[in-house]
Amino acid sequence: MADGSSSSYRNILTKHCETQRRDKNTKAKKKRKKSKKPVVEISSRKDRRIITEYHTLNKTIDSVRKNPSIHKEDKAAQIALLEAKKEKIGGINAYQKASKLGEARHGSFNTAKWVLKQLRAHNVCANRTEGEKLRVLDVGALDDNYKKHSKWIQCTPIDLNPQSNDVVKADFLKLDHKEYDVVILSLVVNFEGDIRKRGDMLRKCPKLIVDQGYLVIVLPLPCLDNSRYLNEELFLSMMESLGFEVFTRRSSKKLSFFMFRRTRQVQVKSFPKKILRKGGNHNNFAIVL
Repeated sequence: MADGSSSSYRNILTKHCETQRRDKNTKAKKKRKKSKKPVVEISSRKDRRIITEYHTLNKTIDSVRKNPSIHKEDKAAQIALLEAKKEKIGGINAYQKASKLGEARHGSFNTAKWVLKQLRAHNVCANRTEGEKLRVLDVGALDDNYKKHSKWIQCTPIDLNPQSNDVVKADFLKLDHKEYDVVILSLVVNFEGDIRKRGDMLRKCPKLIVDQGYLVIVLPLPCLDNSRYLNEELFLSMMESLGFEVFTRRSSKKLSFFMFRRTRQVQVKSFPKKILRKGGNHNNFAIVL
C-alpha cells in the first residue's frame, strides 16, 4: 500500500507540474501576441523621418533660391535636385499622411480640441444672435476637425494639397478679404520656409479677421524657446503691431499654443532678422515682418 500511495502521489505531482508549465507557456504566448509596440515605434520613427526630411529640404531650397553667389543655371539645377529628393520620399502627400498618422498615433490629438475648449470656456458665442454660426478658417487642415460642431461653427478648412474631400484647395496668402471670427494657423507658419512669407502670413490675418475676432497660432516650442532670432517677447510684439493681444496661451512639452484677440488697428512697424541668442546650440527659426 505504501509503495502504491507513493507512486500515485508522484504521478499527481508530475501532472500538476506539467499543467503549470503549460499555463505559463500559454500566458507567455498571449503576451507576445498582444505586444505590438515595436511595430508602432518603427512606423512612428518613419513618420518623424519623413516630416524632418521634408522640412529640411524646404529650408535648403529656400536658402539656395536666395543665395546671390550661385549662378542662375546652377541654382535651377540644385533646386531641381532638391525637389527630386522631396518626391523620392513621397512629396507633400507623404508629408501630410505622416502628419495625419502621427496625430492618430498620439490619441488623435489636434488643435481643434484646444480651440473648442477655449471657445466654450470663454463663451465666445455669447453675444451672437440665435442661429448665427461662428465663422472659422482652418489653414493647413488635414481634415474638417469641426464637422461635428456644425450647429454652431461654420468651418472652412483649406490646404494647398488637400488629403480629404472636406478640405478646400486654396492658398492662404491669395484669399479674398473675407471676414472670419476665428482664423487658425496650427503648425503652418513654421512649415513655410521663407522667413518673409512667414511675416506675410501674419500680416494677412488682420485683413481676414473681424474686430474682436480671434487668431490661433501653434508653433513648435523650439521656435520661441531656442531660436537665435526669435523669442516669445519679440513674437508678441509682432502680433501687437498687427492689432492682436494675447487672449489665452499654453505650452506642452513640444508645442506653444496662442489665442489672440483682434483689439486695435494695425501699427506699421519693422521687425528685421536680428540675433537674440548667441551660442552654437540654437536653431535658425525666424520671422521677418
